Amino acid sequence: MSNIKFWKPAYQLFRHDEPLMNKELEEFYVRREDSPVDTLVNLLAMDDEAAQYLVAGHRGGGKTTELRRLEERCRADYTVVWVDTDTALDKFNIGHAEVAVLIGMQVVQRLADVGWKLPKKLEKELLESLKKITYQDKVTGGGELQLPKLFQDLGAQLKVGFQRETTRTLEVKPVLGEIINKVNEIIAAAQGQTRKLLVIVDGLDRKEYSIALEMFSSSLLTDIQCHIVYAIPIALRYSPSFRQPMESFTRCLDLSNIGVFKCDDMARPTTNPDNVGRHILKEVVQKRLAKLGNAYANLVEPEALDLLGEKSGGVMRELVRLARMACEVALNKQASKIDRPIAEEAVRLEHQTYTIEDYHFPELKAVHRTGKLTSNEFDSPKHGRIVICNELLHYKLVLGYNDKKYGRWFDVNPMLWVDLERWQ
Repeated sequence: MSNIKFWKPAYQLFRHDEPLMNKELEEFYVRREDSPVDTLVNLLAMDDEAAQYLVAGHRGGGKTTELRRLEERCRADYTVVWVDTDTALDKFNIGHAEVAVLIGMQVVQRLADVGWKLPKKLEKELLESLKKITYQDKVTGGGELQLPKLFQDLGAQLKVGFQRETTRTLEVKPVLGEIINKVNEIIAAAQGQTRKLLVIVDGLDRKEYSIALEMFSSSLLTDIQCHIVYAIPIALRYSPSFRQPMESFTRCLDLSNIGVFKCDDMARPTTNPDNVGRHILKEVVQKRLAKLGNAYANLVEPEALDLLGEKSGGVMRELVRLARMACEVALNKQASKIDRPIAEEAVRLEHQTYTIEDYHFPELKAVHRTGKLTSNEFDSPKHGRIVICNELLHYKLVLGYNDKKYGRWFDVNPMLWVDLERWQ
């Protein structure tokens, strides 16, 4: 029984690089207490004016899954526009200009998909504006230009970014405001004839801190006049440099990690297990295995499951990754189930993927002791002067949690406690 045929179905259930969508969202989703979805649904319904919301959390913490739930909840009342910046834009050459134009383009395309007819005057004006950033110094291919062809060419250009693709004579900034104004005119014209628009922008939370700070400090991302929800990096959420730009947005909601340990009454980390949080993490694994039937019902022994949950730090993607790794280890050891030693080996292998720099350790020690982020800086050869805790958050060396009574607190990723102990 301990062969590829047996382990393959379980291994494939734990795809850490894919958020839950469609049928899997129904089958595998485990409700979490801190989900911002209900709050967002209510806030969007109460806002008649265009509102721009931010959802912050760690990479892999479940933001995309929660945003997919928001999409489903709002589908009956809104025309929902899902914008995936990971697939539509170049990950290494992205800025507010590309994001704003992409949102505008996909809003217009979505309105066409639901059967709304763009008035000829607005179509012509939008074409003229978009041509300035799509075709300057290039040929249009001849004939009368239509929006589908322009969107195709603009989409190709967005994939490499304006700065890399355009010539020196092309200035994107002067026409961006014009494009946004035209998109807003289209939104205003459509609002009386279709359901209200809701744009959900995913993928920007995976950008480097400096890129995200510059992007979300631009007014372009709040100038589009419809409801918009953006996912942002957690390092940006807690950066002093972002406090003022964040005021331009309606509100920032947090998706905290699921607790594996509790904090004390001063919001400082402890080693007391958070049994409620651990139960949620266990349910995530068990719900997936239940799909495979009785033969897999007890595949992961309780001690092993608890260890995988603890070392995930309550980050959903890390839990799924550890479960997948444990299946691989069990196959290699010709085991029939995942016990504590197999879970420990999976943790050891995953631990090897983390890198801790010498200048990280004093900040890790401070966070582990106080539960709070520091503002200490470091002169990085690669990134210049950085706030160290921004980097720790970005790489999930430090994780954020929320206690109903004591509020927000932080701790070192449990995967790295052994490293901190050795350093001390």
